[in-house]
Amino acid sequence: MENDSPVIELGVPELRHLLVGVERDLTGFLALAAEWSSAHLPDHCTAVTAAVARSLDLPAPGPTA
Repeated sequence: MENDSPVIELGVPELRHLLVGVERDLTGFLALAAEWSSAHLPDHCTAVTAAVARSLDLPAPGPTA
């Protein structure tokens, strides 16, 4: 690390808030990926959605009624 590199300081509450937002955004992306795969890859939707969920380290969404 260089001595003149910029530094970003965050308190724990701000970091938690940012991480909650990231998790919300990734969960929303996973829902959109599941919707897309259902429309475009219906025979592989479950496998594709599970693979995306694993790559994002999120639980795969359950079936929708």
